[in-house]
Amino acid sequence: MSRSRLHQGLTLIGVLITLSLGTAAALPAAETQTQQALTQTVTATATAVCGHTTAQPELRRGATGLPTREAQCRLNLATKASAYTPIAADGTFGLATEERVRVFQRCAGLADDGVLGPLTWEALNTWSAAPKPCAPRGTAGTAQATVCGHTDARPDLRRGANGAEVKELQCRLNLAMSPGHYPPLVIDGDFGGGTENRVVQFQLCANLGADGIVGRNTWTKLVDWSSRNTYCTPPRPAGYPVDGVDTSAYQHPGGAPIDWKALRTSGVEFATIRATRGLNVIDAHLATDLPAARAAGLAVAPYHFYTAATAPTGSEQADRFIAAVRTTGYTGQRAGDLPPVLDLERMDDGTGRCPVYGTVADVRAWLDKVEAAFGRKPVIYTQKSFLDDCMGSTTAFSGYALQLADYRQSITEPPLPNGSTTWLMWQYTASALHDAMKAPVTADVFNGTQADLDRLANR
Repeated sequence: MSRSRLHQGLTLIGVLITLSLGTAAALPAAETQTQQALTQTVTATATAVCGHTTAQPELRRGATGLPTREAQCRLNLATKASAYTPIAADGTFGLATEERVRVFQRCAGLADDGVLGPLTWEALNTWSAAPKPCAPRGTAGTAQATVCGHTDARPDLRRGANGAEVKELQCRLNLAMSPGHYPPLVIDGDFGGGTENRVVQFQLCANLGADGIVGRNTWTKLVDWSSRNTYCTPPRPAGYPVDGVDTSAYQHPGGAPIDWKALRTSGVEFATIRATRGLNVIDAHLATDLPAARAAGLAVAPYHFYTAATAPTGSEQADRFIAAVRTTGYTGQRAGDLPPVLDLERMDDGTGRCPVYGTVADVRAWLDKVEAAFGRKPVIYTQKSFLDDCMGSTTAFSGYALQLADYRQSITEPPLPNGSTTWLMWQYTASALHDAMKAPVTADVFNGTQADLDRLANR
């Protein structure tokens, strides 16, 4: 689903760009902007360049200088996601660098000749800006002291600092933070708000004081994590053993399929799958995703993104949703069918406004019609802040099961809307990574046991 308040790290993308995913008209604004940034074509001067040089001459064993240092740093960014320990970015193209070039070439589907020519540089530009796992996987090796190559100085740094020390900091943060969850910083040597936020995120991962200041303890942890096979990833909420995902067309970059069987094997037990938005969008992958997820053994629910940019249309939106999901075989009553879900949040036009014509009565019109059609009381996806700001802190939905979105790492469960006493699902991140799909995905935990989920899914 959207959803509209993405993980803090995903707001720091800048010009991060990778492979095109196509139209973004159907997602809420924050996710739309994020996915667009994550899915364009990478150039030689993309976000994840290491800050040494933009020159990209042919390089082979024996080469030295800044282009070699830049290549080594980029190779580290591109291959660490595949569990390869970074190599030394020392500006000397030796045996270790040649072997890492070969590793990368195999990852990128290129001839593994160990030479950095135009095709390898082109692929490296993309992979260093958007690292992703590949086979074969690496194994832990000896941690290198010089993995970025800017400076060995470790002064205290804070917002407003600049220079080579900040470039070293930014580069090491990129190597220490899971790239699918924390898009690489621009390595520009300026310690601004984006860098400060990333420092805070790293400090939270490393159990340090999260003050955004890079002192001795932060440097020590950062040098360690960036030099070996260690990543900061958003923590999964503790105490909730059942996992789920929310999918839409954005989990199909370039039309790539989701491997639902592999997703199920990985431990994911349920999925909410986008069906429709407003009156004008049926998700392009609904017809294949919902049956495939169900066939793979997941409990599944279709969801609808409610819009209210014009006069109330809740009843008409319900009609469109009902017709679309019935074509997939969904009845709400089969084994594996979870209740349908209404995605209730801010407008997805880039303004972040409350739905202009959204009312409790219009939302109830959708809920009532869908419940009558499927004999299941829908689940509402929302946030307390949305109901407070946009629906007058209403208690009208207190009798509905809730899927609540909150990406803060500082909480143990999402805050409940007025009148509600519990939640059903918690969407805790917008950027989970699964080998079964080619793009980050929002992830949930279920507030109950597997047996509870099975009962909800008619199993």
